[in-house]
Amino acid sequence: MAASMVRQVSQEFNRSLFSSALGLPAVTSVRYRSKKKGGRSKNLGGKRATVGKSYGIKRNDGNFVHKGEILVNQCGLRFYPGENVDIDRTNRLIALTDGTVIVSCEKLNPYPNSPLYRPVQNGLEIYKKFFHVIPIPLKAKFKLVSET
Repeated sequence: MAASMVRQVSQEFNRSLFSSALGLPAVTSVRYRSKKKGGRSKNLGGKRATVGKSYGIKRNDGNFVHKGEILVNQCGLRFYPGENVDIDRTNRLIALTDGTVIVSCEKLNPYPNSPLYRPVQNGLEIYKKFFHVIPIPLKAKFKLVSET
């Protein structure tokens, strides 16, 4: 790499000597590349390289849900599970039974290993949204017939 730099400098020095001997002003030509080199762009045209996580409420108050449906996809515990609602390891709230979704704002009563336990014991009142699933009442869909 150093040899090419030396060669380039010596060529420009020779050009300047030649042009000064003829009484011409020293002119150096510059060549620009016509195309970009191939490679991956980091910008991606304003698009993200990763897909969004789709956090948020999936089933609102009053909606009918089936067992196993996701009610809320969240990061951390923004919403809490209530009756007939389970929470998985990614903090998603999932319906345990078929029924109607009810959203309520309730006073939080945290477990002793929670970081919110000590402030609540000291008198701080924390209210959070809880998601409940109220199961549909079972109706008798059969008729008892006597065998005699």
